[in-house]
Parts: sequence; C-alpha cells; structure tokens
Amino acid sequence: MRIVIVGGGATGTIAAAHLARRPELSRDADIVIVEPEAALGRGLAYATTDPRHLLNVRVANMSAFPDAPRHLYDWLQAHGGAPCPTPYCFISRGRYGDYLADLAERTLAAGPVRHVRDACVDIEETGDGATVRLGSGATIAADHVILATGNDAKPAVNGLPAEQPWTPGSLDGLAPDAPILLIGAGLTMVDMALSLDRRGHRGALVAVSRRGLLPAAHRDTTAFAVAADEIPFGAEASALLAWVRALAARFAAQGGDWRAAIDALRPHTQRLWRAMTPDQRRRILRHAGVYWDVHRHRMAPAIERALTRLRDEGRFRLIAGRVLGVRRDGDALIATILPRGAAAAEDRAFARIIDCTGLAADPLRSTNPLIRTLLARGVIRPDPLGIGLDVADTYAVVGVGGARSERIRAIGPLARAAFWECIAIPDIRVQCQEVADALAGGAGGANRVSPPLLASR
Repeated sequence: MRIVIVGGGATGTIAAAHLARRPELSRDADIVIVEPEAALGRGLAYATTDPRHLLNVRVANMSAFPDAPRHLYDWLQAHGGAPCPTPYCFISRGRYGDYLADLAERTLAAGPVRHVRDACVDIEETGDGATVRLGSGATIAADHVILATGNDAKPAVNGLPAEQPWTPGSLDGLAPDAPILLIGAGLTMVDMALSLDRRGHRGALVAVSRRGLLPAAHRDTTAFAVAADEIPFGAEASALLAWVRALAARFAAQGGDWRAAIDALRPHTQRLWRAMTPDQRRRILRHAGVYWDVHRHRMAPAIERALTRLRDEGRFRLIAGRVLGVRRDGDALIATILPRGAAAAEDRAFARIIDCTGLAADPLRSTNPLIRTLLARGVIRPDPLGIGLDVADTYAVVGVGGARSERIRAIGPLARAAFWECIAIPDIRVQCQEVADALAGGAGGANRVSPPLLASR
C-alpha cells in the first residue's frame, strides 16, 4: 500500500511520523511526502528565526504525539533544553521548527517514509487508487492521499499595497523612524511589532482592526475539567454563550478564572462545532468568533510584557476601525482610517503596510494551484461558510454532488470548516493519529506490491 502525503510542513511531517509508528504500515506500506522544499517540518509557521516569536501554547501541549506528552520536552532536554526548565514554559517558534525538522529527519532515516521534492499539481481518483500528478510531469500511483498543505498564501487584503508578514524582505529597507501600519491585531501583528523592535526600529507602529482587541495573555491558573454531559451540545448560539459565561464564573469562584473555562472546553470544541446547524455556525462566527479567538489563542506572558513596553513608550498604538483605502504620495503610503464611532476618517502617512489579518481560509480565493485544480474538476468543494473544504468526519474530502472520496483525506487548516478548532498542533496531532489508525486498520488486506514510485506521463 502506498500513502502519499501532499505537503511537508508541520502537518505533513506529523502525519508521516504517525503513519511510520504503526507496525502494520511500517512493515508493508510505502509512505511518500511530496514537498518542493528541500527541508521538511518547518513550513511557514515555524521557519522564523526571531527568538521573540514564541509559541502561544506551552511545551507540555506541543508534542507531536498526544499519547507521548513529554516527547517535545524530552527532546529539548536532550538538545540543550534551556530556556525551558519545565514542560510549562513557552519556547520560540523557531525552536519548535528545530524539533519538527529533527522529527522529519528521524522519520525519513527510519523508513518507510520517502521525500519526493516536487509539487503536486493534480490528483485523479481511479477505481483502485489515485494518480498524483507532479509539476515535473511525473506521476505517483497511490492507494491513499492525505492533503496536508497547511495554510494557504493570501491575496492582498482589499487590494491594498500591503506586504505579507512572513515573506522574505517584508521588513527590510526601513528607516529606523519609519511609521508602519499593521492591519489586524492578532498574534501575527504582535510578532511583526516585536520583530521590528528587535531590528532597532523606533518609529510609530499603528495597528488597525475592526474591534481593536488584542489577544489575551496566558496566566498560571487552577486547571478544571468539564464533563461532556454538562455541555449543551446543539444549543442556540445565545444559550451556548450564556452557558460559557456561567462556566467561567463558576471556575472563578473556585479559584480559577475565565482561562480555565476556555481550556476545559478544548477537548469538546470539535464536537460542539459539529453539533451546530450551518446557521448556528454562521451566527457564532459573525457574533462571537473574534471574541473566542482573543480568549482562546493567547499570548505568552513574555510577549504581553514586550508589547506593553512598546505601548508605554508611545511606539505602539491600536485603533479600532477600518482602513478605507490607500494612495501613494511619492515614497509614502497615505492610509485613510475610519476609527470606530468617529464621524470622519483621517489620513495618515506610512512607509509600509503589513497585512496581519490572519490565515487565508476561503478555498475559492486559494492561490494554491492544486486546490484550484481540484475545485475546478469538482473533486473537492468549499464548505458553505467559505472557511475551508467540505470534509467528512472521517477526514474524507467531499466533492461536487456530495460524494465522499474513498482515497483523498484532508487534515489541518484545510479541514477547518468541518472541525473549527483544528489548526493548532494539539488538534492537528490528533487528526494525524486518527488518520493513521484508520489506514493501519485497513492495511491488512492492502499490502500488495506498490508500483514503481515515479512514472513519466
């Protein structure tokens, strides 16, 4: 049996590691990662070299394997663990990238995993498998395909002349006192502000977002659990939000705070989401999505202190409002900003604009040639909410007409519409484990000899 993983970033690497751990697959399966980059593991999220870019999840919850929670912490201790004296610290994203890169190297060395350095441009299902077409013109015959392409590249926000935050050179060539506009107020914006500070930038940093809400920060607090039979699965959005507020108040009275309520819901969020009707999901996203995000996806305490320092020094300002447009005036970018509640917009000059509005989600706006091709042929379709692919609870992609694929699964950010909380490592590793279990369970009768790996068109 041959399993092809499309994508060699964090999601693809963790998926390969889980598949390689299953004895049924390590004996008989041929596992192939298709990824054009030479190095595996880091992807976009963990390629940063800035030590101020910290994970927003503690080390204890970032192991690649949910059944081995100390795996990352033990790796850190074996590879010079400072500055991580306990499993409850926050390490840099670059250091986590080191962990994933080492996991990829070890997985490749142990077999049966191979890396084909090429781009996947199409997948065609056949009666007994699938044909994976590569940019080079070669093809790979597969029994199963796992789409693990991670976060998609984004088109410019509202057509504005904005730099993407993680692209090479996005922060280069700036005068130390140049004013910078950051669109968005989430964790990406915080990373960009701290990166500029580390480079010696001293000019004004202005962040604009519709609600002007920063991510909350982690705190050491009492941990609590909530039983599934306490949760009002399928309740209307208003009733569910009232229940969450009551849960937070209850935990606060017992010595915790609202963070304990959010964390206690973590094991249940996917079931909560899947119990909602499409209209309930739409209402949650419209009215509560951003509030959930700022409470759920929190900053490390050190990051909060650094951002507070920038604000106290007068170098960082957050505006609740909208950017109505941008025009060029010589070397300057003149942004028209309408603060929330203001009667009139104001023009401000900036040397650069950086789009920090978050991840690309709508498949119909994807810049990935593979996704665009599969959409055009009806192999996959968007979820009605436009925040990911239509994916079944088995991770099988759903095509035009509603048929579930027998050969193609999607995990990670591509499956966000189906599971909502599935873009962070604690969720992705569970998906990888479940897909590996399913494929291992079906391996008994499928250990036929695989055809040669690459074939010419």
